[in-house]
Amino acid sequence: MDVNGWVVPRQCAMCNKDVSAEMAPRCSRCKAVIYCGHACQKQHWKDKHKGNCELYKAMMEREEELGLKDFIFPCLMDQPCKWLGLVKVHGKGMWRRMCSCFKEYEFGLLPAYASGTEAGVWSLESGMCPPDAPLLDHLGTKEISSMTLLSGWAEYYNLRGIPMSSPVAALLSFPLSLYHIVTALNVATKTRLAKGKDITVHYLGPEGELDWVPAFSELAYLLGSSGSLHIVMIGPEVPLALSGVSTSVNTKLKLTFVKGLYQDESSSLPPPHVVVALNAGLETYSTWPGALEVIKSLNIPSFFTDYSEPCCGNAKQVLRASGLHISYPVTPNPFRSPVKIQSLSNNIPSFSNGFVLGVNT
Repeated sequence: MDVNGWVVPRQCAMCNKDVSAEMAPRCSRCKAVIYCGHACQKQHWKDKHKGNCELYKAMMEREEELGLKDFIFPCLMDQPCKWLGLVKVHGKGMWRRMCSCFKEYEFGLLPAYASGTEAGVWSLESGMCPPDAPLLDHLGTKEISSMTLLSGWAEYYNLRGIPMSSPVAALLSFPLSLYHIVTALNVATKTRLAKGKDITVHYLGPEGELDWVPAFSELAYLLGSSGSLHIVMIGPEVPLALSGVSTSVNTKLKLTFVKGLYQDESSSLPPPHVVVALNAGLETYSTWPGALEVIKSLNIPSFFTDYSEPCCGNAKQVLRASGLHISYPVTPNPFRSPVKIQSLSNNIPSFSNGFVLGVNT
């Protein structure tokens, strides 16, 4: 587990003891779970792992399939600061929100960037980030006017002329996952956009996204001459200074920020065509059941992403407990971050926005 010069730390799944990455024994069947020794492995099998081993084995068999091999920058993260340092963006531009070094600043209120150019926002060399300009055809001479339908990262990078050595996919995963939902997964919003109509997205629980608004501006160019997007970001992490504020990127994209819980604010918001929550963590936050009640009553297509298949399994239980039927099954998200998140105690494939599922579709 030595990756680009550092050793990834590991931890026993049973007792949480730190173990050497090279010496840590794994479950011999699924290869997923890490232990400090055979005593903990035996106890964990009896207590918990026996019921999960076959499922974990199936997940591990998909590890190679889930890896996005086109990228040629480091694609394993155990500590955000280390990874950001490797790709030379630690403490810079929008990347500052990918680690805890600027946690004293509220979401959405990071200090101003070094410059107003896309290079300053992204803190990358020219040509390594999406230009603040419309999409051009393959000859680079004619502006693409129609809505762009994308199948994955390679197509997007090629379209924008970005080399596969650029790490921008780690941030663009958020706006492009949203774009994938409204232009591919949800037929109603795709049709509406194609007809030149507006759609409203209720975007629940934003955090880092509040500092990544420049990345979301890419959606305005992808939409071309089709309809427009109004993204209403609602959540308790929206700072008071931003609540009620709207910002527009030409006529194609408008973002509005609302502080509060969805169940408290939904009645005062413009009606949605789709509800989205990225890296939702439905089993993690106690406020989700109230929000899911609203989604159930609205009967509006709603999509959730999460890091891994076990997270999505927990999400399905929460959704079903709220009386919602899983109508779009758990599926790998083609616009997941290419950077695998290394858990301390298991090897199960995990990515920001790794998998997507939906209800009311």
